[in-house]
Amino acid sequence: MSFAAAPRLAAGVVICGLALLTYFQFPGHTWLQQDTQIYEPILQHLRDPGALDRDLVVQYPHVSYTLYDEITLGLKRLTGADFQHVLGAEQITCRAFGIWGIYLMATAAGLDLWAALLAASIFSLGAMIAGPSVLTFEYEPTPRAFAIPLVFCAMGLVSRKRYTAAGIAAAAAFIIHPPSTIPFWIALGFVAWRAKPAWIALLCAVAGILVAAHVQPGLREQQEFFTRLTPEQEQVQRMRTAYNWISIWWRGLLPQYITLYGLAMLAYTRISRRSCAFSV
Repeated sequence: MSFAAAPRLAAGVVICGLALLTYFQFPGHTWLQQDTQIYEPILQHLRDPGALDRDLVVQYPHVSYTLYDEITLGLKRLTGADFQHVLGAEQITCRAFGIWGIYLMATAAGLDLWAALLAASIFSLGAMIAGPSVLTFEYEPTPRAFAIPLVFCAMGLVSRKRYTAAGIAAAAAFIIHPPSTIPFWIALGFVAWRAKPAWIALLCAVAGILVAAHVQPGLREQQEFFTRLTPEQEQVQRMRTAYNWISIWWRGLLPQYITLYGLAMLAYTRISRRSCAFSV
């Protein structure tokens, strides 16, 4: 083994170890405690149309415009494992890619191998994203839990100017949970709008989702992308999921947003000065 390959191997081993540690220890994982109570019946019914055919959950699925179900069902047929273990393996894999993305961003900022791994380790502890109330590392193997780490991976690849690979990673996230990737694609349009392979990957992902939604047997979601909530729906959402209302975020979170913005500007200034010093 060459000396150049040794750091990469060490980084890979640590990142895989962190992915396993975050799954089995902290932040950990759960099953059938949150949204998997919805996805498990849908997957069971897709696997066997006779299963749970009177369950209200499977009568109103929301997996048509995603390949989350196709990928999971395919892996289940291939391995013979149950959904809990198949989805758990997907969750660990996506977490590993996410941690790798943070490592790439840390090295792009000028940190050495072990400092970058330390930064990735701290990040892998997880955090709550203020406002939408989602986690950087979700507990349950839901579509968003797979997509967000893949977006982190894409961000890390962009930081190393590997736009083709970044486009593939973000496209993989898109086919699993499209809304999670929208901020990434908007940002990529500003920094690398000429990166044609990345946009081709996105077009392929869009086409794949549309084809999957058209040919999905039995359960086709009648999705209305632009519509208005009824007063009853608004009342329920304000009671159960108030974080969906973006207009109220600033009331309790404005000081936190200002603090985070200040810290981000401080970090940007320090990195810019270091980059200028290196260039001189």
